[in-house]
Amino acid sequence: MSIAVFGSKVFEVSSKIYTINELQYGSTLDTEKQESIGKKPSTYNKGPGLNSLAFKISLKSSLGVDSRTEIEEWEAIKDGGVAYPFILGNRPLGKNKWLLIDVQATDLVIDGNGNMLAAEINLKFDEYVRPGSVEQSASNKAPGVKKSTIDINNLVSNDEKAELKRENNVILSALR
Repeated sequence: MSIAVFGSKVFEVSSKIYTINELQYGSTLDTEKQESIGKKPSTYNKGPGLNSLAFKISLKSSLGVDSRTEIEEWEAIKDGGVAYPFILGNRPLGKNKWLLIDVQATDLVIDGNGNMLAAEINLKFDEYVRPGSVEQSASNKAPGVKKSTIDINNLVSNDEKAELKRENNVILSALR
């Protein structure tokens, strides 16, 4: 029976491959300490941080699993850098997709011919929010903080404006 899906990988409740062990899910708040002379530092709330996900998968050749191939497939997913939803039960875990960031194989059992008989894969994921997404921009805005604007006209003197205008006219004349 399938309990979770990530990309092409399907996790099952069984004594075979893709049983999730030691599932860890984390959520943080991104803050920054701002020093103040003679006082305790103040805390600046930047907004929600990226969530994290980690778990282990036990692989055993005695159950028909090629441990080495499985490790290589997970490394290929990591190296591909593609984010996928992590479906747990019938619902996505979290609001965003997940990016596999770390694959570690431990407890390797190797026979006399160099065949990998068993391994444990430790997988770590970070929540993936695509650059420039509205949700990310809105969530990182600190409450009560207004966006500052700079009027370029106040940065250049009238003499400099006139000189720039003359230079632009010269360039435009040369292009005609």
